[in-house]
Amino acid sequence: MKKNLYIVAAILLGLTMTSCDENEQFRGELYKKVIYLLSNDDLTFETEHALGETSTGYVTVYCSGTEHIGEDVNIELEYDPEIVGKYNYTNYDLDSSRYAHELDPAKYSIKNLNVTLKANSPDNYALLPIEIVPDGLCPDSTYFIPLRIKNANGYEVNENKRSVMYRVILKNDYATMANITYYQVTGVETRHNSGSDVAGGISVTRILAPIAKNKVRFFAGTNTYNPTTVTKEEINTMAMVITLNDDHTIEIAPYGNLQVEKEDIDGTQTNYWEVNKRGQYVFHLSYRYYDSNAKIWISMTESCVQRN
Repeated sequence: MKKNLYIVAAILLGLTMTSCDENEQFRGELYKKVIYLLSNDDLTFETEHALGETSTGYVTVYCSGTEHIGEDVNIELEYDPEIVGKYNYTNYDLDSSRYAHELDPAKYSIKNLNVTLKANSPDNYALLPIEIVPDGLCPDSTYFIPLRIKNANGYEVNENKRSVMYRVILKNDYATMANITYYQVTGVETRHNSGSDVAGGISVTRILAPIAKNKVRFFAGTNTYNPTTVTKEEINTMAMVITLNDDHTIEIAPYGNLQVEKEDIDGTQTNYWEVNKRGQYVFHLSYRYYDSNAKIWISMTESCVQRN
């Protein structure tokens, strides 16, 4: 009996020692500490910036590992314009009309290209602030600030994540370029054919793009487009801009070469905007534009409702 008890005790002691050994392997650093920049798979990092104001975005410097760094690590960054060329060639080959651009230095400010991973910080990352002035940028263009790690104070750098292209995404209260902004349009279209007018009801989904703090752009009438394939010529030919005033009135103007003008019905203000009970923006519009393909004037009376 005693012999059996000794055997059981030996087994339990062995299990305890094994358990201790297994726990011991999870103590200490499990992964190599490597410095890298946070980005998507294509080395881009996108942040929305509101038109009409200066705002701050961040590039994030990370340190891998399961334990916190034991000392301050100074990271020096530098500009990496070559990465934009590689991005364009990989994604668009020789189609230069779709190439991304380096953001004009007048449109942003980086006060210091050095960041420090602090040993006394609970986080294993540090932020590089970038001030962005988005006004005047085109919603159809891609803008990057290309950066790379130049030096990591002796620490190893992940070569696959050494660079990042910080992308500026435009937005205002009514539309964003982070995704496709849709509005649902219903109303009446009147085609002024030679010697007669032909009116009919319309229902179409419209795509809007932010132009300024209180301005959005879209195609006139029932015309629409695919954002990934639309050409500058199509935009210049068919796009119009509405300005949403503080008094809830709306101004209408061409974006490019389109002939377009307001048509206030019976001398009353029929171009205005509101927010409905669901919190959606609603644009009430009355205008006419010249369709250069059909070679006729077309009048539109419509309500344009934001789709959530």
